Amino acid sequence: MHKCSRQWGAALLISAMPLAVQAQGVAAGAPVQSQPDMTPASASKADSKAQKQALKAQCKAERKQARQVRNAELQNLQRNGYGPQAAPDQYPENLLNAERKSAPQKTAPAVPASSN
Repeated sequence: MHKCSRQWGAALLISAMPLAVQAQGVAAGAPVQSQPDMTPASASKADSKAQKQALKAQCKAERKQARQVRNAELQNLQRNGYGPQAAPDQYPENLLNAERKSAPQKTAPAVPASSN
């Protein structure tokens, strides 16, 4: 399950919790007691809407970051000779060669600046 889907599910459960508790009290025949510290329904809706918007923004940022990483990897492969349209009959070899060429670039340690 996707991370954002789990968060949406959790937000939905949290927002539905007061309704479930109230429904259980009504079904059992017990009178529902209102608590003075509960927020009004409009404030609750506004909070849940704000939570949904924040969650949506977070998921959008995660997708954008993943897309940037994927595009950077593809550009790196293309700089090292990968091009699916260039030679379709040599596709697997072309990709593997580009990956081998780009591998040393990824694992090269950063050179520290000399302090002399």
